[in-house]
Amino acid sequence: MMTRHSRPEALPERRRGRRRRSGRAKNSDAPASEDELIALTDAAARADTIDDAERDMIASALALDRTVVREVMAPRADMVTVDAAMTVTEALEMAIDRGLSRLPVCSDDIDDIVGVVLLKDLARSERSGGGDGNVRGSMRRAVFVPETKRVDSLLAEMRTDGGHLAIVVDEYGGTAGLVTLEDLVEELVGEIFDEFDRPEKLVESLAGGEALLHGRMPVDQLNALVGAALPDDHWDTVGGLIFGTLGHVPEVGETVEVDGLGLRVEHMEGRRITQVRLTRT
Repeated sequence: MMTRHSRPEALPERRRGRRRRSGRAKNSDAPASEDELIALTDAAARADTIDDAERDMIASALALDRTVVREVMAPRADMVTVDAAMTVTEALEMAIDRGLSRLPVCSDDIDDIVGVVLLKDLARSERSGGGDGNVRGSMRRAVFVPETKRVDSLLAEMRTDGGHLAIVVDEYGGTAGLVTLEDLVEELVGEIFDEFDRPEKLVESLAGGEALLHGRMPVDQLNALVGAALPDDHWDTVGGLIFGTLGHVPEVGETVEVDGLGLRVEHMEGRRITQVRLTRT
């Protein structure tokens, strides 16, 4: 856990700095633009004043107010939920089996989420002899947020309210996915893996300049990787780009060509694209 340490010896210098700034001319008080700040951090990284990880963290922090929840959430296809009719013991076994500490509770279907259960509450209930009881008795209130909510705003709310999970809803009120506090923090510091995580590779280089991509790889990350300008106005992932370009659910072997790149569907799980072969056309 990170803790913030106070530095009393630095306070006098801060006060002097504030007095100096108050006497500046008005035109020198204009805040630096984001592009200027990025340029400064790039220059600092080149001069070894800061390392690449620190530069990336600063860039992520600057972009946080432009990032919306839809870009960082786990989509509904990846959500693990429990049925409201389950017993505490059944829900506990599912949580342990999936290695999850929080699970949304559904009534009729995934679009009807009625609460959230915590692993610790389920364990406490079972230890007290309530394992055969209904999971509703252990669930907590679910928090719902629109998919267009800004990440920095939600992060501030979670810090204030102490929540760690929110259900993301689309414009029609249906469940679009879920987002956790960890997802939001990872936008700043990068992926966080614990001893139970099995990180998936988003890209694997192949011979001949080809690569295997995960379907959930962000389009902007692919653009940065290969120097392309693939569109990402209506989708966030490589899988979404293929769906949108084809206009139908693809089959294994189908290929789309965009901006000089070929994207061939290599593997699917149901209607989800999980592996794509990247080639230059």
